[in-house]
Amino acid sequence: MKKFLLSLGLGWMVLSTHAQLKEPWYKGQVVLATGEHLEGEIIFAADVEVVSLKMPNGTLKAFNASQVESFVFWDNRQNFNRRFKTSVLPDSKREEIVEVVFDGPLEVLRSIKYSKNNRGRQFYNFFPEERVDHNAFRYYVHNGLYQSTMEEFLRKSFHQKTILWRNQLEVFRARNGLDNSTESWLRLFEFFNALEEERIMRQLPFEKGQQTEVVML
Repeated sequence: MKKFLLSLGLGWMVLSTHAQLKEPWYKGQVVLATGEHLEGEIIFAADVEVVSLKMPNGTLKAFNASQVESFVFWDNRQNFNRRFKTSVLPDSKREEIVEVVFDGPLEVLRSIKYSKNNRGRQFYNFFPEERVDHNAFRYYVHNGLYQSTMEEFLRKSFHQKTILWRNQLEVFRARNGLDNSTESWLRLFEFFNALEEERIMRQLPFEKGQQTEVVML
């Protein structure tokens, strides 16, 4: 009961602060832990892990990680659907709301760091538009078997997971001037996913005339 009241209080705090800041609400859908689907306009305060929903009839609702299974909204600034879900992360060992950066052979998730640098900042529908913005997040990678922090994945699993495409990845890295920043690793992971998905598709039967091709940028 105490946890529920705390969540409710945070939710109304988010809604109240939002009214002052006039942050944009984005159209989307929330799937609750009960399985119920709700549609309306969404704003997500990542720092307190509260998703707020403004329903078509004007009703305002707020949900925390224990009440939500997933949600999605169309980000008008970025022009794509952003997807979020709850997940038990390996370092915190608790259920959190995380953003699905992308999925595939490597699924990448992110959540806001709890750090002194983030303290006092507001993360309404926050999206990393600059390289430095990635520092506000913790990143996680699911390699098909288990989930780990990005740092642990790079240290323990990356070379074994990507051995089949070692040459292609090195060429891609060199052509695009990639370094060891989070932004660069994300681009490399996406390219690896494209290579793997192409390989899998080539192993499947196709209808006559169908083909796919990975373009190395």
